[in-house]
Amino acid sequence: MRAGPTVIAHLSDPHLDARPVTLHRLRQVIAALGELPRLDAVVITGDIADGGLASEYQAVMAEIAGLPPTLVTTGNHCLRAAFEAQVGPRNSQLEVSGLRIVGLDTARDGRDEGLLDDATLAYARQAIGSAPGAVLLALHHPPVDIGHPIIDATKLSNPEALAGLLASSPAVIGVLTGHVHTPHVTQFAGVPLIGAPGIVSTLRINEQERLSADGAAPPGFAVHVIDRGRLATRFVALGPQPDSIG
Repeated sequence: MRAGPTVIAHLSDPHLDARPVTLHRLRQVIAALGELPRLDAVVITGDIADGGLASEYQAVMAEIAGLPPTLVTTGNHCLRAAFEAQVGPRNSQLEVSGLRIVGLDTARDGRDEGLLDDATLAYARQAIGSAPGAVLLALHHPPVDIGHPIIDATKLSNPEALAGLLASSPAVIGVLTGHVHTPHVTQFAGVPLIGAPGIVSTLRINEQERLSADGAAPPGFAVHVIDRGRLATRFVALGPQPDSIG
């Protein structure tokens, strides 16, 4: 086990498709991860492929192949069979420096809202219960409203299931989410809930009547530092790049 705190980069929503700009933005973030003085693991909370296509998944996995140990969750743009074929199990876990990161599937093919189904909840209970120390949960859909009616309508549809899981699991020190395309932090069931910025775009939160994404805003990510069971987070927004596309 390495001495000192554990450092985790939290990425979300690259939505890779055939456009050069989405690949460019993902590569900007990956390059920035290489500048961190320490990085023990990476978590990507969903929507890595915009159309759920095998070619999109393959392209993302090729880009992240050189990163430290990486856990990827599903998202509402995922097709579950394609995700399993190209990425791996929809529920997964990663061990790093005595910390267990548990990725939970909330995808529903053809639906934007998320769901923790019975199989995923059973997986979570087993993974948390057998953990040797602290646990972080990672899932795409946040269980709380963030103040935008369209996003709020597509959050996790059974937040009470997550709340019950947390209430019975004192080892969990935080929940990491995506989906919103903007950083957000709150408490949920007594545990820090942290949403990562979007890579492909940033949600314009003040446009309530429609989903408006700002593709010109710089991509970003979160950095979580875990030290003796305490979770501290900072958000990173990348500046304009000389070779910026789009």
